[in-house]
Amino acid sequence: MKRVISSGSLVLVLFLSSDSYAQRLPEARSQLERGLVALTELESEFGNNSARLVPTLIEMADLYRSEGRFAEAYRMLDRATQVVRVSEGLYTRSQIPLVRMKVENYADWSDWGSAREQLEHLFWLHRMKSDRVDGSLIADLMALSELHLRGISEDIYEFQTFHFRRAARVNWLALGAAERLWGATDTRLVPIIYSLVKHHHLQAVAVEQGGKTGWELRQIVPGADLVRERDDMRRYFYVTGLGLLDQLRSIQLAQAPINLEGAAMANLYTADWNLLFHEEDAALTAYRRSYEELSYAGRQTDELDQFFATPSVLPVHDFYASLTAASTFGQEERIDTSELHSIQRHDASEEADRAQLFYAEWGPSFPYTSSPDPVTHMFGAARSAALFSLDISGVMEVTRFISRKQVRTVAQPLNINLVQPAPVSPEFREQMVARLEQLQFRPRLNAGRPVEASATLIYLSAAPNP
Repeated sequence: MKRVISSGSLVLVLFLSSDSYAQRLPEARSQLERGLVALTELESEFGNNSARLVPTLIEMADLYRSEGRFAEAYRMLDRATQVVRVSEGLYTRSQIPLVRMKVENYADWSDWGSAREQLEHLFWLHRMKSDRVDGSLIADLMALSELHLRGISEDIYEFQTFHFRRAARVNWLALGAAERLWGATDTRLVPIIYSLVKHHHLQAVAVEQGGKTGWELRQIVPGADLVRERDDMRRYFYVTGLGLLDQLRSIQLAQAPINLEGAAMANLYTADWNLLFHEEDAALTAYRRSYEELSYAGRQTDELDQFFATPSVLPVHDFYASLTAASTFGQEERIDTSELHSIQRHDASEEADRAQLFYAEWGPSFPYTSSPDPVTHMFGAARSAALFSLDISGVMEVTRFISRKQVRTVAQPLNINLVQPAPVSPEFREQMVARLEQLQFRPRLNAGRPVEASATLIYLSAAPNP
């Protein structure tokens, strides 16, 4: 669904080509026409309540959604649900995907009141009607958690805490079910565990940001006036995340043969986690250990140098148990700036020496938090974009004048330059640089030690809610 960007947005509108979208419209309409004909034929042959109608109804709902015709899409989904209920019973697991599609359709429609009702129904179905633990249940729970993550950024502010708590709860339920089904050392647990790691970071950011959501997340009992101290909550999120990352490492070590490289990668993510919570000394130790363990696991120095030459925006979206997987993902994420109509190309020789980084804000309420979705998925919707050049520090000794102590900081953005849009007012530039200064990075590593790196970064701001 396209979103309207206000004229007061801090960055340029990123104009992606609309030609392909326009070309798809006749095709979609043609498919709809064929679908209506097919539906009529199925009704004539098998009746209005035949289960044979369901795939066609779902296909047509998808086509209506692609055209922004959400009312028609809902009617198709609702009819499919009724057919399933007639065929199989009122509350069967087979209708769960249909309810989930209703939620997505309502969300695209910006009707989060109705979406919440369907989310609660979906949660009830999982609790009351999931009489067996299997892979489908786990996948459904993770999909439900992701819907609540979407609700955090898109639903009205009053319901952020509800979505935060429900997303984490469902994720924990998925992990418990997965451990019961597959065992505590199965590699299929990895994405479920890492999703929980990211949940704790998102909640930590919300608590640090303060406001109503931050206050409610600190409540000892939901709705009570007693709240935990902010530092105590930060410690809780930090320690819980460390425990989950240690579980990831244990899974890699429990494989036959032992996945030494996977264990080393877990250490790398632990280093990132320490950096996110400003535990720089622990981060430095973990980065060095990860580098040494990767070398011990058989990775050559040139491979390590190549991988660690590029910094990353934290947190990394997915857990990768090998350098190969992480490197492949990085290549797939690389976007040619020539495809961005509002971003001009620069001198090729200058760009060759710079890492190319991307960042997409999660939502208007969380501008300093990365979107849980991969960055490349963000280019399909109307967004605002800015181009920066910057340096990312290695290890710096900084004096904190309050305590008069020397402390070490790692991977700090330096020499920030707003390349585009230009020209801009000094106030605009200051606002944009302030946004970038909030980001956290995995540093460039040389033999396991952070060193300075140069980079360009395309910054995608969240489109405001309509």
